[in-house]
Amino acid sequence: MASDYVDQVATAIVKQLKEGTAPWQKPWEPGERFMPYNPTTGNEYRGMNAVWLMSVSQARGFADARWMTYRQSQEQDAQVRKGEKGTPIQFWKWQGLESVKDGDGKPVLDQDGQPVRQMVRYERPRVMGAVVFNAEQIDGLPPAPARPVRPEWERHAQAETILANSGVPIRHVAGDRAFYRLAEDTITMPERTQFGTGDRYYATALHELGHATGHPSRLARDLAHPFGSEGYAREELRAEIGSLMLGEQLGIGHDPSQHVAYVASWIKVLEKDPREVFRAAADAEKIVKLVRSYELGQEQASDNTHDSGGQQEDAMPSPSGSAARLPTMIRDTSPATQTPSPERTYLAVPYAEKDDAKQLGAKWDRAEKAWYVPAGMDLEAFTPWMPAKGSVHIAVDAEPVEQFAEALRESGLQLDGAPQMDGQLHRVRAEGDDGAERSGAYRGHLDGRPAGFIQNHRTGLKQNWKASGQAAALDNRDRAQMAAEAAQKRHDRAREREQQAERVAQQVDAIWAAATPVEAHPYLAEKGVQSHGLRQDDVGRLLVPIQDADGRLWSLQRISSDGFKQFQEGGRVQGGHFVIGDTRQPGPLLIAEGYATAATLHEMTGMPTIAAFNAGNLLPVAQTYRALNPDRVIYIAGDDDRQRAAELDGQGRPKVNVGRAKAEDAAAAIGSQAVFPSFATLGSNGTDWNDLAQMQGLRAASSILRSALAVADREQALHALGSTRADAGRSPLREDRSKMREAGNRADRTQTLVRALDQGHEP
Repeated sequence: MASDYVDQVATAIVKQLKEGTAPWQKPWEPGERFMPYNPTTGNEYRGMNAVWLMSVSQARGFADARWMTYRQSQEQDAQVRKGEKGTPIQFWKWQGLESVKDGDGKPVLDQDGQPVRQMVRYERPRVMGAVVFNAEQIDGLPPAPARPVRPEWERHAQAETILANSGVPIRHVAGDRAFYRLAEDTITMPERTQFGTGDRYYATALHELGHATGHPSRLARDLAHPFGSEGYAREELRAEIGSLMLGEQLGIGHDPSQHVAYVASWIKVLEKDPREVFRAAADAEKIVKLVRSYELGQEQASDNTHDSGGQQEDAMPSPSGSAARLPTMIRDTSPATQTPSPERTYLAVPYAEKDDAKQLGAKWDRAEKAWYVPAGMDLEAFTPWMPAKGSVHIAVDAEPVEQFAEALRESGLQLDGAPQMDGQLHRVRAEGDDGAERSGAYRGHLDGRPAGFIQNHRTGLKQNWKASGQAAALDNRDRAQMAAEAAQKRHDRAREREQQAERVAQQVDAIWAAATPVEAHPYLAEKGVQSHGLRQDDVGRLLVPIQDADGRLWSLQRISSDGFKQFQEGGRVQGGHFVIGDTRQPGPLLIAEGYATAATLHEMTGMPTIAAFNAGNLLPVAQTYRALNPDRVIYIAGDDDRQRAAELDGQGRPKVNVGRAKAEDAAAAIGSQAVFPSFATLGSNGTDWNDLAQMQGLRAASSILRSALAVADREQALHALGSTRADAGRSPLREDRSKMREAGNRADRTQTLVRALDQGHEP
């Protein structure tokens, strides 16, 4: 079946290549949306599925880029027309859960009599299929939402930023050739004035940058092929499909005219090996991810080194039209790669004028307590209420920057100079930090009444700050003005953080794809744990993925050989985590702080264990998995920072045992229990379960864990029984017995786990 699908797709693509109508052979205008996407999920189709759906659209005359399944159309209150034929697409699955079998080939059962399953990586991918329909085959769908064309200077600035941050030098020479030379790791381009438009210049430059991603220090493709060879044609196919995808994402369009010379070679390659177009599309996805990662800077994207080899070049068309107008000053205006939160323009509407604003279409934001103009509406009608930024301030007793600096010092934060009150989050040293540690954070602003936020991760302090002073009497217009200004700034900051998180997610996706799977690493050896799917970058740092519950990669934690840990700058960590084991496996679930602790717990118990990366993240991760598993037994395996209670903070108070406090808070929030390591020596510096295993050995650590889980489970069972008895007077007898039975079953499961730990093997 998979072979039939490959042949079907390849045959269609070859036919279109011969006719000059393959997806990457068609010109697309700047800002035009042509890559297929699913409107119910908001996601674009990727790799070969994207190319295939574009091919079908071309063949059948579909102008709408939306595709969805039959069921998804029904969920949109729409209906696929009778007689319409769907388009098959395929997904490749490289790993999955498989039943564990004993020596006789029979399934191994757990304590509940259910088959035990484990994650298995397949030597060959498992093929999964779906059938989708174009929006033009479906009745009842609203028109496709228009995507506004970004200003020329903005999309060119974004492309310029990518080129500059890539670290690949660009040389401009007179002539009509553009090429990438592997031996020098450089791009050669015609002069900018030889291009009819700026979009065409950047499309060509980014095409050559796509070739540059094949350098050994980046994605390491084989580029050493002479012009006209099959290997050369394969590389051009990858770069051209990548250019098609980039052209839409960056809004610069796609111009295929300079690559018509390769059509015959592409046809020859695909007729000889139909699967090559699938491999090319997959590599094109990797090219796009790496190129887009350069929006955030070269150092964050990859460490580029130079090597020697051949070159890849493309013939340029004759210059036509007027010289392109290209930007000379570049601003970082990179948009999010996925749809961000809607734009809002907040208004300074006095109470007496609210009905007028509402009649024109303004909406009230209850959270911000301000009126706003929804995205897409013309702002001209709301001109009388547009806020003049910074026009209203509240006087305070002293210079607010000095007040804020004093508050930061009292909270144990250490600053070099005055605090920056620009509304951004700033990380600084806190008392007790060593080396490059930055355990303090603050955010301050001067608009309206100067205010801010202070956090000390070492002490657990988290507080809001407001400049002292008597507020002047403000009229309704001034109050509306202040509310609009403050709401707009908060909205813009939230949107900026959202956009940055999306950009970093795309960047780390490329980094993770280029990283090497690792089994042995100095940090793992030091901690005495295994690699549960971790990877290693090209300078030997261990990479721990930070994902959401759906498995989407949002950030990375890098761990050096000496144990130094660092998160990807700008990445989303809150709520992110790393799962060791299979959370679909029945039985209890453990949530711990760091990777080493989680790995230790998983290896001792066999339970699925989740690393939340820090104490403050235990609560959002616990809440996520409680929402997904309302009735599941979840334990919070906390750190015990007991030594901190003997230390004093900057205000002379005992420091907070952050690990214990946060673990107990998380457990209480989800109706669970927290378990902590118990060290034989009170003066021990150990704090977590990995420390315990390292200091006292796995057997002793398992015994302590066994006792802690048993105590926690008894407390939970007693709590459940107490609740049952308290409710007995008003609950039906059947419900009362059900609760008691549930508590008993929970105790039985704990005893099974205890016996397994006693015997030194997984339950």
